[in-house]
Amino acid sequence: MLRNGRYRARSPPTAWTACPPRTSSTGITWNFDFTMNSPESATILLHEYVTGGGLAGEPLPESWALEGAAMRRALAAEFAAATRGSIRVLVTLDPRTPPDVGPWETAVVDSLDRLESLARRDDYTLLIAPETSGVLEDMTRRLISAGCRLLGSEPDAVALTADKPALGEWLDRHGVQTPRSRVLEPGETPPPSWAYPAVVKPVDGAGSMDTFRIDGPDSFERLARSTTPRLLQEFVAGVVMSATFLVFAGRARLIAIGEQKIERCGGRFGYRGGRLPIELPGAVQILTRAVESVSGLRGLIGVDFIHDEERDGVVVLEINPRPTTSCVGLCRLLPPGLLADAWLTGIENPAAWDEVMDRIDGAVAGSRPVEFEASGRVWALDHKLRGSRS
Repeated sequence: MLRNGRYRARSPPTAWTACPPRTSSTGITWNFDFTMNSPESATILLHEYVTGGGLAGEPLPESWALEGAAMRRALAAEFAAATRGSIRVLVTLDPRTPPDVGPWETAVVDSLDRLESLARRDDYTLLIAPETSGVLEDMTRRLISAGCRLLGSEPDAVALTADKPALGEWLDRHGVQTPRSRVLEPGETPPPSWAYPAVVKPVDGAGSMDTFRIDGPDSFERLARSTTPRLLQEFVAGVVMSATFLVFAGRARLIAIGEQKIERCGGRFGYRGGRLPIELPGAVQILTRAVESVSGLRGLIGVDFIHDEERDGVVVLEINPRPTTSCVGLCRLLPPGLLADAWLTGIENPAAWDEVMDRIDGAVAGSRPVEFEASGRVWALDHKLRGSRS
């Protein structure tokens, strides 16, 4: 588990353990091993933490809400368009969130108890939540303990990928290059020999949240009052990119690679969106190795990395054990429902999963590239993207 910036697994990450058989609100009895024929109908509960009630009673930052709503709407529409039987999609909303009209139903959630009640009643639950402070891990553990069937990763996989120092050590042992790193305890400053520029970020943060570039010891002073451990990393020059995979039973299939739009204001990095797909064949093997090295990852997974154009090298920054904002671009890139079909096939009919993933490969290869903003705005480009530049 992740506690105080350290990874402490109850046991080493293992293969997915299914919940016991149960009968859902739609009357479907699910098998223990998750292998079954396509259901005639199923209900998918989609909980995006920021806009779905996870911050009920707390301030709701506008930028977080925009990004969260974009992911929620993209994936809700995607599952509603799935062709594998009749799929009912139920999305959670914070009591302060305006009504959200679409091919889905909504339910107001203002507590984890309310979320659990809905998840126990529905057939699948998809969690989109930050790893920060163990939020995603704790929610995952609780819902699995309650007998809910999740479309995402195992708790121990979430814990490992959330703890950036532990993940860096893990990937290094598996031959995946990561930035040189060091954990700074509260009040601790970088060692005198540390090279600049450097990057300082939370040990368990999500995305570019509270991530800064520091150009020397003096610029570090404004971060010195932090009361939590931070991660000091070397600054790696190159293009910031991300790759999205579908993962089942320890196997990862790439969907697409894209370039991230990262802005820096006052030393702080900010994520603004991206564009995809980008052809980067030299990166696929190492990125797949990184994902497949972490047992228990499941469903839609994102990998953030730096691409060195001169050497065609890859440095992995982090693995996101859940859908990321790139899904708003992917859902526009692919035919409606195809991503959801592949996701559900991986759970319900693993023998047919590669066939559906091959269809995704073909759709990506024949698609027009898209560019998207973190707020959810997406538009098609009129040219192919080659390498890391158009």
